[in-house]
Amino acid sequence: MALGDERRAIGQAMEQSRRAIGRNNETSRRAIGQANETSRRNTGKAVAEDINRLTTPPAQRRTLRPIAPVGALPPSTGRGVYKPPASTSGGGIASPLVEVSRTYAPDPEFVETIDGSGYFKVRRVASITMVDANGNEVVIKVPPTI
Repeated sequence: MALGDERRAIGQAMEQSRRAIGRNNETSRRAIGQANETSRRNTGKAVAEDINRLTTPPAQRRTLRPIAPVGALPPSTGRGVYKPPASTSGGGIASPLVEVSRTYAPDPEFVETIDGSGYFKVRRVASITMVDANGNEVVIKVPPTI
């Protein structure tokens, strides 16, 4: 036998040996996994059974005894007609507004004219009191200018 043929034969023998080892390892791992799963299931069942043995079973619920109906009318489903709640004013101001009084600031202020030609004195409005359509009082306060 030539040296090349001998090497090929050794290589094939090693490959077959490695494949067999791989198959054996895979089979072994599957068996271990199956054993672990079975062990966990059995252990869990055993623990549950042990706990159930230690505890007292809960009392059985008893149903209430029936009560004889009272009154002239037989029981029935309730019936009614929906009446929406009365609408109330929910805030805000109802128009039209009617001016009742106006309050001016005590001292007049200088205001520049639009064209920039000078200044003139005016009394600033401090507040305006009005009444809305519902009769509610509305007070508008004007802040002083800086």
